[in-house]
Amino acid sequence: MSDSDRFSDLGGDQQDGRSAAERFEEQDRINPEPDTPPPKRPEVPRAGNKYAWAVGIVLVMLISVLLLRAVVVTPGAPGLDGPPRGQVMPDFAAPLATGTVEGDANVCQAGGECTGETSGPIPACEVRADGVFNVCDARKRPLVLTFVFDRGADCNPQVDRVQRMKDDFPGVGFPVVYFSDEDRKEVREIVLRRKWTMPVAHTNDGAVVNLYGVGGCPTTVFAKAGGRVVSTKLGPLSEADLRRQVRAVARRS
Repeated sequence: MSDSDRFSDLGGDQQDGRSAAERFEEQDRINPEPDTPPPKRPEVPRAGNKYAWAVGIVLVMLISVLLLRAVVVTPGAPGLDGPPRGQVMPDFAAPLATGTVEGDANVCQAGGECTGETSGPIPACEVRADGVFNVCDARKRPLVLTFVFDRGADCNPQVDRVQRMKDDFPGVGFPVVYFSDEDRKEVREIVLRRKWTMPVAHTNDGAVVNLYGVGGCPTTVFAKAGGRVVSTKLGPLSEADLRRQVRAVARRS
């Protein structure tokens, strides 16, 4: 077989005298093979966000906190961070958890309109009775007022820390406002079980926490004699922090 006709074994066209190789070339010109597209590069799978579940949990917690604050703080309240520095503690009187007086807290301010529906029929500072805590009397000396709730957080350990150190400051008052929608009997049992000896006012209508703009638990208000606020601290405080703040209040008084 000659190099000039490598396809001679396929036979030539008897009519036109062309070789098989020539006929194949003719077919390639008339009916070319379609171009084969290059293979696609395999897609790299995107890594899943392994922190997405954590973000979802944080969002749920944030919504829960906002809902809790919406329940506790009404529109027009001072805010969510407690009374600001320099403000005199607002007037209120409330039943003690360990007392026998029934009823809601009185938050009518001196010289204000006392409707008897949401604030009390007389100004809070005029309420005098055994089994009632009156902040107007208590703020005559330096005061550390602790707000705690029974929903959404475990704030009772903060009161335990106050209990442990309060006797070292006999000239300072350490009352507690316990906001709870439970029966006062339940709060009394907590007070007795944990051996709290400071006055614990029970309020279940949110009037006092609204008046003070408290939206977190615990919230601690430090005021010098006369009731003027020195600082308001949000969240748990260590016993060392409490002592440092109390000393500062005592010095200012």
